Amino acid sequence: MRITCIGGGPAGLYFALLMKKADPAHQVQVLERNRAGDTFGWGVVLSDQTVDALREADPETAAEIADAFNHWDDIDVHIDGRSMVSSGHGFCGIGRKKLLNILQARCEALGVELVYETDVADDAGIDADLIIAADGLNSRIRQKYAATYQPDIDLRACRFVWLGTTQLFDAFTFDFQKTRWGWF
Repeated sequence: MRITCIGGGPAGLYFALLMKKADPAHQVQVLERNRAGDTFGWGVVLSDQTVDALREADPETAAEIADAFNHWDDIDVHIDGRSMVSSGHGFCGIGRKKLLNILQARCEALGVELVYETDVADDAGIDADLIIAADGLNSRIRQKYAATYQPDIDLRACRFVWLGTTQLFDAFTFDFQKTRWGWF
């Protein structure tokens, strides 16, 4: 089977490596618009249940990811002068670039063809038995087939941003601060 993944983020890469692992005879290709070392965003958070699913699907990749992540069971919330701890969540965080590097190396080891700096605006010219649209939030492929997929997109007014630091915390921490510009 000839499989092409449009998009070389975590979803496209992981799908590609699982398909190649499932049947090494598959011709699996990932087309990514950016360079191999580029990434947008800085971290990925996975629940313990997700990590368990990764271990079941591909223990080698899961072990490498597990060696590179930080794990927390607690969430600390700081808001309005109060602090609250919620325990028993179980999740980890890993740098997005580190995760991409692990997945890229695993794909290459399995024989997946990774093609960078290839911007796919339309799937019409792709010769494949299966095309996977893993081209992100503003997917042009999803937009092209919106009438078929019927995505349910619900935009809200609230803004959210993840901020990072080199500071180590014992728990995953949300620190909400009220300012004259609103809540941060």
